[in-house]
Amino acid sequence: MKESRRPLTAADVAPWPGVELVEPVEGGHRNEVWRGSLEGEDGASETVAVRISRRSAASLQWELELIDYLSGHNFIVPATVPTAEGHAASDGVVVQRWLEGSAPESDDDWQLVAAELQRLHRVTALYGQRPGCCVVHQLPLARQSVDADLDRMPPEVVDVLTPIFRSFRIAETAVVHGDPWAPNIRIMNDGRVGLLDWDESRVDVTWHDLSNLGVPVLPPQAHARAEQLSHAWEAANGWLAEPAYAVARLAELQASLEG
Repeated sequence: MKESRRPLTAADVAPWPGVELVEPVEGGHRNEVWRGSLEGEDGASETVAVRISRRSAASLQWELELIDYLSGHNFIVPATVPTAEGHAASDGVVVQRWLEGSAPESDDDWQLVAAELQRLHRVTALYGQRPGCCVVHQLPLARQSVDADLDRMPPEVVDVLTPIFRSFRIAETAVVHGDPWAPNIRIMNDGRVGLLDWDESRVDVTWHDLSNLGVPVLPPQAHARAEQLSHAWEAANGWLAEPAYAVARLAELQASLEG
C-alpha cells in the first residue's frame, strides 16, 4: 500500500480553478500537505488543505467515500472539494475544506475525543475493509497493511510482534481513525470534535484508537493490552517510513513485556 512521496507543485492543483498553494503544513511525517486558498465565484477566498496521497486509487477512493459517509452521520470531517470536472481527486491530489478549531488540551477535551471515536466505531461496525488493509490479527498471514510490510522487517522483530497481533483474534473491530493524536483533532467552539487526516484509517481493532489518547478510556488491564498493541503496530507500521520512531516503540513494547 505504501508509495513514494513526491512534492506538491502548482501544476497539481490546476484541476481546481481558483486554488493556489500557500505554505506547507508542518507536523505531517508521511504526507505532503499544504495550506491553500480557494477563490469563490463571489471573489472571496477560503482556506483549504491540499494533500497528495501515497495510496492506490482504490484505497484513496475508499478513504474519500468514508469521509462522505461520516459526514452523512454528523461527524465533523474535512469535506472534499471536487475538481472542475467533478472528480474527488486528481492524480492522488485531494483538496479539502479547512477545519477551524483547536487541538485538545484538557482532560475534558480528550473525553470528548474519546466519545467521538467510540461513536465512530459504533457507526462503522459493519463497514467494509479498505483495499490493501487487514485486521491486525490477520497481519502475520497477510504480511502487509497500511505501511507495515513484515517481509521487509528483521525476522527477529517480526517474532516479537506476531504473538501480540495474534492475541487479538477475538476483539471488537470497526473503522479506526488510525492516527488520533492532537494535531489531527479539532475542538470546535461549540464543543464538537472534528477529525482530520484519515490516511491511516481502515477496519481494525477499535483499541488502536483508544490506547494513546490524553486520558485513559479502557479499564486498566485492557488499557495495558491496548498499549502493547499500539507499540507493536506502530513498530510495524513505522519500520520503513519512520525507523527511529519504530525502534523506540519496539523498545517500549519489549519493556512492557519484560515488566
